[in-house]
Amino acid sequence: MSNNNSGSHSGKEFVLAFPNGVRHGYLRLYMSTPVNETFSVHIETPLLSHTNMNVTVSSGAETVVEIPSDLTVSDTSKCDKSILVQADNVIVLFASNMQVDSGDSFIVYPVEVLSTEYISVNLKSKVGAYQSMSAIIAVNDQTVVHLSLPVDSTVKYNGDTYTFGSRLSINLTKYEIFQFSSVDDLSGTTILSNYPIAVIGGHQLGNPSVCVFGTVDMILEMLVPWKYWSTRYIAISNPVFNSGYGELIRIFTLCENATVIIDKSGIQSLINVSQESFYEFPLSLAEAAVITSDKPVLVSQISSSHPYAGSKIRDPRSVLPAPVDSWLNEYTFSTPGRSYGGSFDHGLVLVAYIMALDEITLDNESLEPSLVWYEIAGTNLNYTVLPLSRGAHTLKCIGNLKCWGYVFGIGVYEEYGTSIGRSFTKTKTTDTLLMGKVVIGLDMIDDYVLLTTPVSSTITKSLTECAKMCFLTSCSFRFLSVYGWSMLSLYRGTKM
Repeated sequence: MSNNNSGSHSGKEFVLAFPNGVRHGYLRLYMSTPVNETFSVHIETPLLSHTNMNVTVSSGAETVVEIPSDLTVSDTSKCDKSILVQADNVIVLFASNMQVDSGDSFIVYPVEVLSTEYISVNLKSKVGAYQSMSAIIAVNDQTVVHLSLPVDSTVKYNGDTYTFGSRLSINLTKYEIFQFSSVDDLSGTTILSNYPIAVIGGHQLGNPSVCVFGTVDMILEMLVPWKYWSTRYIAISNPVFNSGYGELIRIFTLCENATVIIDKSGIQSLINVSQESFYEFPLSLAEAAVITSDKPVLVSQISSSHPYAGSKIRDPRSVLPAPVDSWLNEYTFSTPGRSYGGSFDHGLVLVAYIMALDEITLDNESLEPSLVWYEIAGTNLNYTVLPLSRGAHTLKCIGNLKCWGYVFGIGVYEEYGTSIGRSFTKTKTTDTLLMGKVVIGLDMIDDYVLLTTPVSSTITKSLTECAKMCFLTSCSFRFLSVYGWSMLSLYRGTKM
């Protein structure tokens, strides 16, 4: 499946926002296309008379667009600073916020794959009172978003304080943004909505627990909806470094406790991930972890600081690995990082099947025979790191065996990193112990939610669907166990 098909990271319409950093920086969009054409892309701020431009995108080339820096979103607030990108044909879109000695980039997913259930991925810095932050963008009018905060976190909004156990509800119009932020780690915040939304999570200046140095860096990633989570991931700590510390890996679940096997260098650990909190572990430099779960989970990895090339020290960056069943045969991607000052060394961390290594091409050239590949214990997979020039690139994994990777760049006291893409055609499979899905339709009238199905019912659903129903209808609920199935008793909805 190439990335010009529907159901992947490429598309024709995108919405995004830029969470604010601590320092002044440059905002940029990076566009490329897998289509052998030249065509127009329109970029605007749909709720503001601010930015309105057309640019051209061509096959084999990278189009870089500067976005005014005053479009960053600050603190916990609503605002109209969303950016809409509409293309005449299929493009791949990356975004970056590069600041002095800081910054990160993220892949932007098209509107057609957005959904209504997310878990926020953030961080708590060990250095300074810097903020976790997640920006939510509505793509429909009358969008209602409910946030449920994790333990030991606080968000203040409009004079009210929200903590674990309380619910923060927001009404949004089309393209309106709500950003929530805190000096606490907001990772694990449940984000539920009645219409699809885009969510970008991160941290102003992150400093993960695996970091021994006091260096900090902005981290940003566009979040993946729950419906596309899966059960098998490969996390890879960048093998380009030969000293320093590795990655902080986190595993998230949503409403269903998960049993997870973590295999590092052939040594397996069996752990449980609860719906109340995520699980984290360190991953050493040049090491891979195979993560297998009995329930769909989300995996994130955040790098620590490492010495590199003399004066360059990479600082933290964030990546959301694509699950193995979401890998593709072909990717078009950019090197979405241009330093505020100085330059980046760009690269690609690539994971692929051993029997297909000779059939992989980068920019239509076979890989160097002298390339060093690292085995992943207990699998038929190897990984490596490839140097990249600045610009657009095409990676092809010929045949039925797919591959995946993340692009990165290392500057002076800064680093960016993000996935090169993924498929969105593989959706969450229903647990065989659960009966069929029941969907409750919603009609939004002012601040009321009206159920179009009976107000009181007893139905069989997954825990996630049960929780979502009650978040959306302000109801109360209780779970019953009937022959091993989860049963929901749903009671009357109330005004929101």
